[in-house]
Amino acid sequence: MTDAPTVANPAPSLQADRTADRTADRRAAAPTGGLALRGLRKTLGGRDVVDGIDLDVAKGELVSLLGPSGCGKTTTLRMVAGFLPVDGGSVTMGGGDVTALGPERRPSAMVFQNYALWPHMTVTQNVAFPLRTRRVSKQRTAERVRDALELVGLTHHAGSKPTTISGGEQQRVALARAIVQEPNVLLLDEPLSNLDAKLRVSVRDEIRRIQQRLGITTVIVTHDQDEALSVSDRIAVMHDGRIEQVAAPGDLYARPATRFVASFIGATSTVRGAFLADVRAPFTDGDEVLVRPEEVTLADDGPVVATVVRVLMRGHFAEVVLAAGDAELRSFVTGAPPAVGSTTGVRLGSVLVYRDGVLVEATR
Repeated sequence: MTDAPTVANPAPSLQADRTADRTADRRAAAPTGGLALRGLRKTLGGRDVVDGIDLDVAKGELVSLLGPSGCGKTTTLRMVAGFLPVDGGSVTMGGGDVTALGPERRPSAMVFQNYALWPHMTVTQNVAFPLRTRRVSKQRTAERVRDALELVGLTHHAGSKPTTISGGEQQRVALARAIVQEPNVLLLDEPLSNLDAKLRVSVRDEIRRIQQRLGITTVIVTHDQDEALSVSDRIAVMHDGRIEQVAAPGDLYARPATRFVASFIGATSTVRGAFLADVRAPFTDGDEVLVRPEEVTLADDGPVVATVVRVLMRGHFAEVVLAAGDAELRSFVTGAPPAVGSTTGVRLGSVLVYRDGVLVEATR
């Protein structure tokens, strides 16, 4: 990926979204600035929480920082936002080095995990707050707040207090408060973690719609792989303060570069014992062979005979656990699943082969 340009393009105005034809004009305008991290490092409590990471986010791209708790993703985001000083490396936004700048001087805005809304203020007052602190005129503030609330679908709650609206609506208020600033870079820290599962999906889709409509460079921190796979242009998987792999969702799922990424993105089973007889890929005794459940097919003519030991209903499909000797595999089955205790032939499709934790073979 090419580096960000040396001069940042101005952020598009929210006013352009008020009519359909003006939205088209806005899309034709230059997109917002990109983000580049170089050798970013942070030590906390004597431990390298972020250990020298490099990352480029292109203009208008949405990248997720994905990983387990404690991997350094939120610390990274807070350094990007300017809320934590860096111990090494640099942060560049739109071609300008902002490493030494405080959060109020960076062309970025952040949506916090707990939304950080003022309970005594109305929705309008919450959204307007960052513009008031920057001494934007009352008329211009009113216009931008109106546009932001229209964009997130909260015009009807303009006079409401945060405590009187739902969690999903509070999240959209926080998003409106961020985008009303017209930042070059939008940062979201676990923005959906406080919502129930069904609401998470709808708000997730709304965030992606707004991000694409504005064409704004965006970084989302999440530990939820489904969330990252659904909304991201690319995903950066973090582990122990480092980035293990950066790739588009489909590439990341099909070719996870390390054993950790394979275990964190999607489900896998280790192929061993009798199941190895159906592996059509080169591997040695020291290699680890993994298979996705959707690549395990139940077939009468399968070369390996296995016993169904468990059936776990997952809604529109069933997860079937198969055993051959002391080895187990999992298969995703649509339609009526086989009965526990029955036997079935098993055929393997694509597999992943790892040597010393690094991908050496991904069959198709």
